[in-house]
Amino acid sequence: MIRLTTNILGVFALKNGRIIERILFPMDVEKIADRLEVIKDGVSEEEAAIIEKLKRSGVREVYVIDPERFPSTLGIKFLKDSEIIDPSYLAEEIGIGREEFSELISKVNLELAKRRLKGIGRDQILIQAINSIDELDESINKLVKRLREWYSLNFPELDYVIKNNETYAKAVSSVDKLDKGLRNRINSLRRESTGIEFSERDYEVVTALSDSILCLYSTRREIESYIDHLMSDIAPNLSTLAGPMLGARLIALAGGLERLSFLPASTIQVLGAESAFFRFLRTGKKPPKHGVIFQLPEIRSSPKRMRGKVARTFAAKVAIAARADHFNGKFVGDKLRRDFLRKIEKLK
Repeated sequence: MIRLTTNILGVFALKNGRIIERILFPMDVEKIADRLEVIKDGVSEEEAAIIEKLKRSGVREVYVIDPERFPSTLGIKFLKDSEIIDPSYLAEEIGIGREEFSELISKVNLELAKRRLKGIGRDQILIQAINSIDELDESINKLVKRLREWYSLNFPELDYVIKNNETYAKAVSSVDKLDKGLRNRINSLRRESTGIEFSERDYEVVTALSDSILCLYSTRREIESYIDHLMSDIAPNLSTLAGPMLGARLIALAGGLERLSFLPASTIQVLGAESAFFRFLRTGKKPPKHGVIFQLPEIRSSPKRMRGKVARTFAAKVAIAARADHFNGKFVGDKLRRDFLRKIEKLK
């Protein structure tokens, strides 16, 4: 069984888990991004070259993740491969260390994100960035769950000691990344652990997974910082009133700053709660009091009886801030924030 895989390192053909052919991409972030864009819906030159080599050696069937991408004119039958080949394993096989590989992933991801956003309206750039944060969070949560289940076979006690997911990934990667007190506690528990024995190879693979998770956390922080910068440029009033992340989510849910600026406060109040709102229309049950604005600490921490009033007050201020930002009005973010805080004090 011959398998073909392409990742940020290059193109690899494997047989029984061993690399039999490979063409590496240049170690240049922009050139790697160029090739990854080609393989979204086409075949790269490197893939075509390896396929030609395989064909000349008598190979007639190759397993790939996305067979529909490869035209029949290449002269080989492409079958669906249900198993993804871990790129960190291939990196190790060609002598690239974990840290170097993780850094390369982060840089290439950032370059691809910049390309996707180039040439789009500034608020549309913001929407892509905030959606990327959500997708990163989803990926991180899934991978951390897998890491905890996997590593708990060897060291189950660690799952109870460390609740923070990023700290857990650091502990699996290397306890040296933790503070001294936690490091000593982990080392003490390790000596009495009831988990099963892991081989050196087992540790290498699970550590590679933890490093990939840490890389995603690093990318998330970069994008969050980028959103802060974008919001101060695109919507300074909304950013000051709601905070850059919540402000960006409101713009994304509305479909853009212009659309947000034309929405009434009553609609802004329930943005992100569409499912609950349609359930209210269908069944007649209580309408939602708030949508994504529930993330605002002042709303979230309010007593239940007050949340609806606080949410309405905040939504009204958001409507003013969005209009000021869209129509390039003067900066009133600080005043809107002070007025909002003063009003919720009166509601108490």
